[in-house]
Amino acid sequence: MSFSLLTYNVLFNKAFIELEQILYQDKPEILCLQEVEASEKNLARLNKFGYRLADYSNSFIKFGKIFAVATYFNAEKLKLVKTDSFSLPKSIYEMFIAVLNIIKGKNTPRTILRTDFLLTKNKKRVAIYNIHLTVEGINRTRTNQLQTILNHTIKDTKLPIVLTGDFNYFPYRRKRLENLLLRYGFKEATNKISYTIRYPDRSFTRASFVQELVYKIVRKYFNGRLKVDYTFFKNIKLVGSKRVEKEFSDHYPIISTFKITK
Repeated sequence: MSFSLLTYNVLFNKAFIELEQILYQDKPEILCLQEVEASEKNLARLNKFGYRLADYSNSFIKFGKIFAVATYFNAEKLKLVKTDSFSLPKSIYEMFIAVLNIIKGKNTPRTILRTDFLLTKNKKRVAIYNIHLTVEGINRTRTNQLQTILNHTIKDTKLPIVLTGDFNYFPYRRKRLENLLLRYGFKEATNKISYTIRYPDRSFTRASFVQELVYKIVRKYFNGRLKVDYTFFKNIKLVGSKRVEKEFSDHYPIISTFKITK
């Protein structure tokens, strides 16, 4: 049985309300979304399209709101087995912000969400990690966060696993990212996709000083385009991946299709 998975950073919930076109066109079985506003009313928006919320996990606070990674699924084709979330190491900038949030009575650590599903037709199990790594930091910080995630996967030696989401990994030392995932047996499903994000001359939404600085560098040296969204997999067969040419967010939706053969 095959299934398709969408990963999409919805830009502080901006693109979340525009998902209808993508869902009707491509009908992915699993949705891994980042930067979703974590209010009960907002998280229930996709019910009318036939998707159930598997779970969500807090990511950060911005504009006075909590944003999260959220995973949805088609309940006719998948059965939710369990969910799990865990915190990631912080960058120096995030540690500073965390101290301020604690003083204000708010503290939302950056977390990763794992969801385990059974495919209803063949009863095969698959584990999905919905990932949103820090943007305010260097690649070493993101590598440390990835190491935490990979350590979490070690016990599942034969289980089909998919790691997907917004890695925020910048182009320098790209080989280090590849080698790290390879050491744990993961292959890249998105290796033929050249870019997944664009930074136009005018920002989609309000940005921090650090983010605006990054935007300027990317516009100047990378033609405003970068690849920061990835999907990696192991113990499962890749059918194909594509970038969906919708510009509701600064990120593009990415859909990968897999097949469990054993």
